[in-house]
Amino acid sequence: MTTSMERDETEAGIDHASRFEAPEIRDHLAHAARETAHGTPAGVPDQFTGTIRLDKDLDDATGAVLEYLDEEPVDEDERAAWGLRPIIPESLTDPGVWRQRRAVLANRVGFHLVRSPVYLWRTIHITVLGAGVGLRDAWSYLFATEFGEIADKVRRVKADPHHIADLRADRRKEARERRREAVTVYAATGFTTYTAALVALGQTWGLILLAPALIPVFGVLYFLGRREMIRRTPDAEFAVLDNAVDLGHAGPVTDERITRALRDIKLMTAEQEIKAVGLATRDELGNTTTAFKTPAGLVCKALKNRAEQFAGALGLPLERLDIEEGETPNDVILWVANSVPFSGEAPLSPLVEAKQWSIWDGVPFGANRKGIRKTLQVLWSSLLFGGAQGYGKTSAMRLPAAAGALDPQCRMLLADFKGGADWEELEEIAHRVIIGADPASVDEFIALIDELIEEMDSRFATIRRMPKAERPDMRLTPEMAESHDMPVLMLLIDEIQEAFGVVLARKDGLKEFAALVEKLARLIRRGRACGLIIIAAAQRPSAKSVPTDFRDVILKRYSVHTVDDTSSDMILGDGQAKRGHSAAGLGQIGVGILAEESGSEKIMTDWISPQHFTHICARGRALRIAARTLTGYAASGLLSVVGILAQMRAAFDRAGADELGSTDIARLLHDETPAAGWGQRDGESDRAWASRVGVRLGREIEEALDGSGRTLDRVKVTTLGGTEGRGFRREDLNLVLGA
Repeated sequence: MTTSMERDETEAGIDHASRFEAPEIRDHLAHAARETAHGTPAGVPDQFTGTIRLDKDLDDATGAVLEYLDEEPVDEDERAAWGLRPIIPESLTDPGVWRQRRAVLANRVGFHLVRSPVYLWRTIHITVLGAGVGLRDAWSYLFATEFGEIADKVRRVKADPHHIADLRADRRKEARERRREAVTVYAATGFTTYTAALVALGQTWGLILLAPALIPVFGVLYFLGRREMIRRTPDAEFAVLDNAVDLGHAGPVTDERITRALRDIKLMTAEQEIKAVGLATRDELGNTTTAFKTPAGLVCKALKNRAEQFAGALGLPLERLDIEEGETPNDVILWVANSVPFSGEAPLSPLVEAKQWSIWDGVPFGANRKGIRKTLQVLWSSLLFGGAQGYGKTSAMRLPAAAGALDPQCRMLLADFKGGADWEELEEIAHRVIIGADPASVDEFIALIDELIEEMDSRFATIRRMPKAERPDMRLTPEMAESHDMPVLMLLIDEIQEAFGVVLARKDGLKEFAALVEKLARLIRRGRACGLIIIAAAQRPSAKSVPTDFRDVILKRYSVHTVDDTSSDMILGDGQAKRGHSAAGLGQIGVGILAEESGSEKIMTDWISPQHFTHICARGRALRIAARTLTGYAASGLLSVVGILAQMRAAFDRAGADELGSTDIARLLHDETPAAGWGQRDGESDRAWASRVGVRLGREIEEALDGSGRTLDRVKVTTLGGTEGRGFRREDLNLVLGA
């Protein structure tokens, strides 16, 4: 027997010898070796398939080693590509489905258990009715009572008494024959036998075992009673058990329910059915999304066109449904709301609690009927509001105004042509304020537009001079706005049609009107790239009151309730009503249609009350005072921050504290200017020094505030040393400077 060492030595020798042989000899040896291998028990190669055929059984092969390669399992992508159906449906393996089934079963058991006394009464009522009907029919058959009815009819027509006597004789004869029929005899025999058996069973085993034996009797009597009820009222439906499914909710929208609904509205035949794609999903609000495939010949577009009938067949209001097309026309994604959308109160805007906001982050606006939050990016497109009075138009306008108010780097401009009190809080932070629709206010508005155009051109010139690395797309960025003093400008225009009306009433009104519209359109088209936002509102912007050249350049529009589709299209854009987006008849405060570049949808806006807006504007004013960005109209009541007031504010900034004692302020002022005499003198006690600087602070503050009608008094504070003393608060100083 050859050892492995000997084999290795032999192979090494062969390899060594092959190096000195001619190529022809080596090829001949290789061919001979292959031919020899073909005839060995290991098998021969199949020339057609490349597989190995064994010449004899594996059991007879000695030293053979057969290796099996594990085949990789088919993954989900391959299964879908090959059209393989799952062996076990997902509905049998998904734990969520079984949890739902158990919940449904427990709910139905409890539902019927509570109503079991009612079910017992209904069963007894129908059974008693069946017993009465059975006795009546048996009596009628055995005694031929139909002849008596015939005799009564003959008697009414005053026929010959012999006819009546003949009918009576026939009745007696027919009754005797019926009672002698085999069926009657067998029935009577069976009834008496069954009754005797029941009596014997009751006497032997008691009444407990007698109850199951009565089940066939009650079954027959119930059948007779139900048949009688159907005979009396053929169109009525009778059921002992109540429907365990809530008629208001109608249960989950399953694929079987969808199939029945499509058949009811004649979109599918009785033989067709839908094919569910995956399992239905439910979001955190309880809304359900179901995907399915429709049979050939039915596409999603046809279902959308019959959406109202489809909703009715499902027993749901149309507002609770949303139908979208999937990857193919036959793929349908059905969304079903857990409750009627927008039936609750509007949510409170996050701007109400926000201490500060950045307009670059957009405006939190509201939510659609699916509960998806909507944030408007108003920096790159202006916004038009419209609709009837009293339906939340001004409340919706407060949302972008509040976002701008809470951004100290956003400069607010107000033009309120309604002249009411809706925007008086905004006057506390606005750089420019125009109130009323008188000729002087309109002229001021026109001048403001000219100033904004000059500002826009100046900003574009500044941006063009920047290196390309700083202005990649010629749009304003937060870094550019801060480094080049170009704050975001938000122009709020309420009831703009009033200003247009004043211009049109002038002598050269048409020419001036066209020029004003062209300027506004230019501002909207080009100004958005350099940080200019225009928020405008009009009740019913018709072609005369608000021209289309102005409306068409505004890319975002929001409309509350309108009286008709025409009014809705004037706000949202032509053709919106035909595409199914109309504000006509909304009739709900705080709900409107939002039209954007990407599409239109119904939105419930967030809620900001007038009181909330007042607090927001107060925070906005404090933010601007702290950031030194309160300018223009709002800053007209500010004191000149010079002298002791400026020194005190600088001291608060250096200390980084909200409260400072008088000695703290004196020490900080001494560190900044030692020659000013605020420091403690040699030999001066702490008490004397505190008294001296306190008197001096009070005197200089009084001189600085002389004639302003304002005061800044010392109050109890916590000093930098952690002790209590008399001093000033930063909040009081800011109020004096900016109130």
